Amino acid sequence: MSNDTNFDKHSIRFKKNIYDTPKGQLRLQLVLDDLMTNTKVLQEGRSLDILDAGCGMGQVALHLAEQGHRLTVCDISSAMIEIAQTRFKESDRVANYINSSIQELDSQHSKKYDVIVFHAVLEWLENPELVIPEIKKRLKPGGYISLMFYNLNSIIFYNLLKGNFRKVMKQDFTGHPGGLTPTNPINPDDLDMWLKNNQILVHKKTGIRVFYDYLSKKLKNERSYEDLLSMESIYGQQAPFNLMGRYLHYICTTNKE
Repeated sequence: MSNDTNFDKHSIRFKKNIYDTPKGQLRLQLVLDDLMTNTKVLQEGRSLDILDAGCGMGQVALHLAEQGHRLTVCDISSAMIEIAQTRFKESDRVANYINSSIQELDSQHSKKYDVIVFHAVLEWLENPELVIPEIKKRLKPGGYISLMFYNLNSIIFYNLLKGNFRKVMKQDFTGHPGGLTPTNPINPDDLDMWLKNNQILVHKKTGIRVFYDYLSKKLKNERSYEDLLSMESIYGQQAPFNLMGRYLHYICTTNKE
């Protein structure tokens, strides 16, 4: 395989530094709300086949399983798969678990899905554009893709606000190896082109944390989580604020064949 990031050695730190913090909780709640509200097929009331590729700790997958859907989860990190399994077991839910990236799913695994969830994975890949056709080929005709990624434009703006002009001039936004900052922030224009080249249509673009990451630590602590979530929910849906989210969430479909 290439130099794609594997979180086997970082699963506990990932939980502590991301999902046990307000920024991680906001990200999870905002993307779940957007997914459930704006993915039409999830509102039809029927049980769907869903693949969560790069499932991490399984929070999104478990939420979908609790809605009555049939989940397959895959991740290159065996530690993350184990955490997801434990989470499902504690909630008395079942899923099909595969310790693999979506690029390397066993050739015998030819199943296609109504919905594919691909959250916070692209930015950890060495060649993110190559995964787009892999996602598409595992999608049923007319299926949906929930695609969330680390937004390069947000990182540039954040560094401008901090006065890190040399860093901006160098375009040096790669996270340190072994750290929890993504190694390959995604330029939305590039992603739009990759999707278009694969005949994947973007129906909605939502900003995830459109202002929280720009706040001072003092303001983050002074504002209630409920107020932060409310404001993020409103402005993450509105242009031009949505495009400045630390993450962008795309809801995509393919044409029925």
